[in-house]
Amino acid sequence: MVKWDYTYELGHKVIDAEHRIFVRLIADFQEAITAGAPKEKKIRVLNIIVKFAEFHFVSEEEIMTEYEYPEQTQHAHLHNILLREIKEIFTQFQQEILGENDVSEFLNNWFLLHISKQDRKLVGYVGKTS
Repeated sequence: MVKWDYTYELGHKVIDAEHRIFVRLIADFQEAITAGAPKEKKIRVLNIIVKFAEFHFVSEEEIMTEYEYPEQTQHAHLHNILLREIKEIFTQFQQEILGENDVSEFLNNWFLLHISKQDRKLVGYVGKTS
């Protein structure tokens, strides 16, 4: 089960707060699996994750614009790819192509990989310019 860990902290108040919400949503999905919740409940949680990802990516892109982040185009492109991936995973789960554990593993890897690389670079740049 994923839990917030301070190694995920990047040092930007807004981004870190939004990442905490992501971890909580992923944990909600994992708790639904553990509790044997109905599939409809898991689908609702995944839908919230998708909607929050859309919001979070817009939020980060606003920060990139504000600080004139030189890698904004590449980072925003990666957001589009990630959003397509999570939507595809969501669809495959709904259609029973993927199981809940596959989805859980994807969410963990997706979140951790993105923040550990791309978002850390962004916050590093913002920290130097603010």
